Amino acid sequence: MTQIRGVHHVALGVRDLEAMKRFYIDILGFKRVIAEMPEEEQTVMHETVRAPSVRFGGAMLQQEGGGIVVEMIRMTTPEPRPLREKPVFGDIGVAKLTVGVPDLEAFYAQQKGKIPFCSQPQRAGIPHRGAYRFVYCRDPEGNLIEFISFADVGEKVSPSGARWVGVSVTDLDRSIEFYQNRLGLDVMAAEPHEAFTGLVDEVSGHTGTRVRSCLLGSSGAGPDEGMVELFEVMEPRGRSIPFSARWGDFGYLQVCFRHENAREAASRLEKEGVELLCGHTVMVGGPPGPPGEFFYLKDPDGIPLEHLFLPF
Repeated sequence: MTQIRGVHHVALGVRDLEAMKRFYIDILGFKRVIAEMPEEEQTVMHETVRAPSVRFGGAMLQQEGGGIVVEMIRMTTPEPRPLREKPVFGDIGVAKLTVGVPDLEAFYAQQKGKIPFCSQPQRAGIPHRGAYRFVYCRDPEGNLIEFISFADVGEKVSPSGARWVGVSVTDLDRSIEFYQNRLGLDVMAAEPHEAFTGLVDEVSGHTGTRVRSCLLGSSGAGPDEGMVELFEVMEPRGRSIPFSARWGDFGYLQVCFRHENAREAASRLEKEGVELLCGHTVMVGGPPGPPGEFFYLKDPDGIPLEHLFLPF
């Protein structure tokens, strides 16, 4: 099995690209501009979107300390739509981005007037990771962001930067098997647990929210490649991805994993019966040098996952 390196970026379909960039750059500190994409025809995405014309622009941003990259996509053709009129915590799909801060209580006090927090800080004890503090907010377009810190519960070092992406699934055990045995995430950073049960009611809008969760990573991950939190909301049950959903609609679109050999991985997964949204594709028209490569697949819940090879 070729080596998966971890989460490279998470993609968002956005309504107002400039307003979202200002929030992520000025408020959350994603000041490193990895790429600016002018609005133009994106022929390389025709197969993934299943459309004869795909036109969008966007930007890729990263915090100065590193971590997972945030990619913002402003689709114009086909016309994007909300995935759901009223998204609910636990709806199936890519659901949140988790960002480490040095001291959660200090961060919350300093940013309370600038960031639209949707919960109070909470404390949870996670298997193999110890206790940590967390709080949720929504970005200007309603996408969930979780902030975490270990410093104020006795740890000497807190993670910083965007650390993992949360994916809501219908069957945690089935998804663990897929992400481990099909994709190759070989590190169980946190065993399945229910430590968040009762702690995310403010976020979900439901009393007694029951959550089962785990954290997966890769032994081949570099310092800027993150992990995946798989979680199953057992009460209330999350809703499936709408049949009409399309890449480029508003909200979290995908998780992108960096891979050492995209061509070999696409061939292996297709032989194993995994549904590919887009076969192995070589990116053309980019900067001088060897081109990047990618492919898309669906996980057991139909969630789009990109696999990316970058020659640097």
